[in-house]
Formats: sequence, structure tokens, C-alpha cells
Amino acid sequence: MAIERQWLDLALQLLEKSLNPLPHELNELDWKTDVSSKGAPNLAKHISAFANYTHGGYLVFGIDDQGQINGLDQKKIKDIISKLSSIAREGVEPKISIDHAVTVYREKTLLFIYIKESKGKPVHIRGKGMEESYISSGASTHKMSKQEIGWCLLRSKVPSFEEQDADAPISTTEILNKIDVVEFFKLLKIPMPGNDDTVIQKMEEYCLVKLENHQYVINNLGVLLAAKNMSHFSGHARRGIRVICYKGSSKVEAIKDKTFNRGYAIGFNEILDYIQEQLPGSEVIKNVFRENVTVYPTVAIRELLANAMIHQDFSIDSTHPKVEIFSDRMEITNPGTLIAKTSVDRLFGSTNLRNELLARIMYKTHICEDRGSGLIRTLTAIELYGLPPLRFEISTTAFKVILYAPKNYQDMSKQERVEACFQHCILKYLSNEKMTNASLRQRLGINEKNYALASRIIKDALDQNKIKVGNPEIKNAKYIHYVPFYA
Repeated sequence: MAIERQWLDLALQLLEKSLNPLPHELNELDWKTDVSSKGAPNLAKHISAFANYTHGGYLVFGIDDQGQINGLDQKKIKDIISKLSSIAREGVEPKISIDHAVTVYREKTLLFIYIKESKGKPVHIRGKGMEESYISSGASTHKMSKQEIGWCLLRSKVPSFEEQDADAPISTTEILNKIDVVEFFKLLKIPMPGNDDTVIQKMEEYCLVKLENHQYVINNLGVLLAAKNMSHFSGHARRGIRVICYKGSSKVEAIKDKTFNRGYAIGFNEILDYIQEQLPGSEVIKNVFRENVTVYPTVAIRELLANAMIHQDFSIDSTHPKVEIFSDRMEITNPGTLIAKTSVDRLFGSTNLRNELLARIMYKTHICEDRGSGLIRTLTAIELYGLPPLRFEISTTAFKVILYAPKNYQDMSKQERVEACFQHCILKYLSNEKMTNASLRQRLGINEKNYALASRIIKDALDQNKIKVGNPEIKNAKYIHYVPFYA
């Protein structure tokens, strides 16, 4: 409450200044009587202007345009707060949070709305470009000039998607009803705090919530990691992982379609277990006991699923991350193409991250590996299982990884053999080992007497500039080893 008192004291000082000696509005403060449906666009402009203004600004409801103090009843106050909160979330971009206080001034009840200066500027009317950004000047609100927009951009620190608000400020009880902190703390292997205040403080430490003025707000990161149901939050309706099982190898007939809407951290193992239950398996003898294993290594599914969650583009909210299971393959797709300046051939061992904060907490909850190692673990498992190479497909709005069921060397296409050679070469290189004709033969299950088959694949990979000779000074083909093209 001390934080509220601090901004309210300043607002009262500004109000006094605006009413004396003659009524006049200030750059930092506007009087208002009510919020009508016709007035909503103008209020969005005021919110934009104050959010772009240094130190923000205030709307005071209960005072007319002439400076006459009329006051408000409780019903009207509640209605104004509801409408303004909606405009702040849905009427401007980036969306902002507002704070409010009700106080008696000169024997009249007034509603004070505090609009903080936004870190990400310029704040503009939603659905329109930056040209619809506003600023307060000379006690009036007007569109920003190009120079003012440029100045705002220079001073802007745009919060990441994870740091942005997912909800309006709500009570501690409401937060704990929406976020599964018990399961989240279990994943972190930390004890559950003894009271709600300590719980919220610990949630703030892990960036699930943040304190804005005197109330807590759930961040997008809190939703993504630990929401009991992501679809209950605005903009998160399609964040859940959708798992679709098809009959055969085409999309003609879907036999199962299930969406998991729990936060990625708390719901990860449930999704992984469900995926594995849908996969064909085989029975093997291990330590005397019979054991069922799926055709795909668990570690590969785990890493690719985590990657799809972490590397998606959250500006795209029209499609779910998807896992599609066919009779001969599994496709894992996330919204968003590759990060700029990243190519498919350089993905393995890459440390580029689109969502740094999400990746960091997912690592702390033991769901994903340290940056750059996930795809390497996937490749290692694929080779151990003797599976075909991973395949990547990129579009302007999505990134897909395809994991194929077991396939004999003879059944692989020429390009699949080249990709298997390239990925094997990367794995050897990053493991501080060397790819040779012999190691490639072992990877593809080629008999030693068919040395020439492996040599032909290596030549094709060299011709496509996927690999290069690692020791060009050696002339004896038997001792030549190969490295990725970028080594």
C-alpha cells in the first residue's frame, strides 16, 4: 500500500495544481467524467500518450471539462475500472497495466487511474502502426511526429514476450488458483513455502509474476511454465501442445487428436508419456527381463518436444505446437521459422535462443539440456537406434523436425544417405572424434566389403559441400577423415 500512497500523493499534488488558481489540465493529468462506448477510442489515445510520457500520467474521474468536481458513486467507479482495464489490455500495443485508487477530495469521491511510463515504446493503438502513437504536450493529446517516434524507440527497452503481462493485476489467491506452484516447486526440487506471501515472492524470483505498483501480475512466462490451463489466458488459447495420431502414413484419417493445455514445465511428462503410449513398440530382452521399447528413442522425443516448446515464435498465436504421429514417422512442428542468421546446417551445437528466459527455467526444471546439447543428444540416440537422419522443413511461419521409423540402408534415398553422412560427421566432430569411411559404414550398417558404397556417399556429401576432408595432407584414402563444412 505504501507504493500506492506514493503515486497517489503525487497525483493529488498535480490535481491541486491543475485546479488552482484557475482550472487547467496538465501534460501529466487529465480530468474525466465517465467512460462511454463512444469515448473508448479517445481513452485509448490518452493511455497511449501517458504510457509514452516520461514518468507516465494520471486520469482523474469525477471532474468535468470545466474543472467542476462532481464525484462518482461506487457502481460507476467499478464500471470505469473494468472498461479502462480492457482498453489497456486490448486497445493498445504493447498492452499495458494500469493502477487505480479511490479517494475523497474536497468531500467528493474521485477515481485516480495511474498509467505508468511503458518500457516498450512507442505504445500505439492496437491493430495500427506506430503512426498511431500519441503523446501529451501543451495539456493536449496529439499524434507523435516521426521524430518523436524515433526518440521513443531510442529510449525503449522492449520486454521479452516472457516478461510481458499475461493478465490484469489480481490478488494472490487468484494467482494461486491459476498457477500450479506446487508442481512447479517440485520440478525445481525446492520446498513449498509456508505462506502465500512467501510463495508469491518465490514466484517473482523465477519471473512467473511481477509486482506492479501494489499488485502482482502473472507474466507470460508464468503461464507458459505453470498455468493450470493456458487457454484461460488471453493470447494463449493455442499455446497448448496438440498431439494428432493418423492411420497410416498420410493425413487422410486422424484417429486421435488431443491438446494439452497445462504449462509446459508442469505438463511435460504427461505429454511425453502420452506420445510414447501412441507409438509402435518392440519387445527386447534386457537384464533377463522382457521390456517394451518404442521405435523412437525417448531421449530424442524428449529433446525435440522441448525444443519445439522453447524455440517457437510467440508472436504467432493462431496455431498450436504440434506432434503428429504416422505409421512411418513422427513430425514435431512449432510456430515460427528459424531465428535470423541461423541455417539448418548449423543447428547442431548452436546456442542461439529465441526465448532465453523460458529456456533457462526449463533447464532449471530438468526438462531440457543446456543450450546447444539437445540436438546432439538426439543425434546420438538416433545413431544408437540405427534410425534414418533427422529431416528439417522450414516455412515462413513454422519449423518442422521429422523423426523416421527404422529403415534399412538399401531403402534410404540418395539424399537421406548424404544427410546421414553429414549428421554423423557433425556428431563425430562435436564429440572430438573423427568421421571415417569405417565409422560411416558402422553408422549405416554397411558391410566392410562394401567399402565403395560408403566412399560414394562421402563423395556425394563432399560434392554438396556438406563435409570436407579434415586432413588434406594425407594421400592414403584409408587414413582420411572428414569434418563438417564449417569446421
